[in-house]
Amino acid sequence: MKTVLIGLGRIGQLLEKDPFRKKPCTHAGVLLSKFGRMRFDLTLGVDISQDRMQNFSIETGFPSMDLGSFQNLSKKELQTYNLAIIATPSNTHEDLARFCLENRIRHILIEKPVALSKRGAAQLENLRKKQKAKIWINHERRYHPSYQWVKQALSRKQFGSIRSIRASVFTSARNPGIAFQKQGGGPLLHDGTHALDLIHWICGSCSVMTAKIDRPHKNGIETRAYALLESKERIPILLDVSGGREYFQFELDIHTDSHRMILSNDGFVFYESQTSKLYSGFQSLHPFLPSEFPNPETSNAFLGIYKEIYDVYAKKTKHQEGTLFDNIQILEMIESIYRRKK
Repeated sequence: MKTVLIGLGRIGQLLEKDPFRKKPCTHAGVLLSKFGRMRFDLTLGVDISQDRMQNFSIETGFPSMDLGSFQNLSKKELQTYNLAIIATPSNTHEDLARFCLENRIRHILIEKPVALSKRGAAQLENLRKKQKAKIWINHERRYHPSYQWVKQALSRKQFGSIRSIRASVFTSARNPGIAFQKQGGGPLLHDGTHALDLIHWICGSCSVMTAKIDRPHKNGIETRAYALLESKERIPILLDVSGGREYFQFELDIHTDSHRMILSNDGFVFYESQTSKLYSGFQSLHPFLPSEFPNPETSNAFLGIYKEIYDVYAKKTKHQEGTLFDNIQILEMIESIYRRKK
């Protein structure tokens, strides 16, 4: 697939230099890996920063171009691209996606959130249908083998029925209300969308029962959002997205009627109900590791989403794990939290 990478910042290419992250961990990293080179032909990097463009060209050997020049290419030349990757700041996603769709680039991968509003995402969906294009949003955990295994186990009730979920996304940004002020929306939109995507993936679209938003600054961007949601099966879900921590943590804590599982960036922990060693006549939760659980050393979510993109392009499958329609529903949940603030 002839590919253009729009956005050469952290998720575009720079995080590939992080010595602790499992590789590949950026779009450029995937495209330039052995896996990527067999499926994708990265021919151009696009950015607004001369330094990032120069760095990209030096390190990859591929040409780079500023965004204005790219948008001034002829429609005929733009149509030669099979895939456009939009890895730019959130407030540019919608306009860049519309530009790619209007110029007949038929496969597009966009960093989350796809747009800043449900209305904007719905307009993109209408244009996508008109152009008969495919759009992916990079909620990468859907493509991580460990998360996929848990999703499948829950679907077949291997660990019983879900009784409650607690989802937390804590950022080390001391003041996310200021950190996000140029992006439109706060940590709920930019970080919490990952948690809401997993909740939607596991439970379907949920209703917001009540919510609390902290907005201490004049810019109106929240520093904290927490809400009580309920699935169609009446599963209560507590969501907390906030900053002001000395650490970063992403975590889903899922309780069933017989098990508990903690899914987080720090790893996965499983518990099962056994006879209590502390109280006679009671059951307690004890840690265990399911024998079928994937080896985390072999897992990479980035490769998963790119494999699906290529397989759809090559007509090996029609399946898309996360669609633009799913993301419209996720944005509706976010906007509902904003509306229901107490």
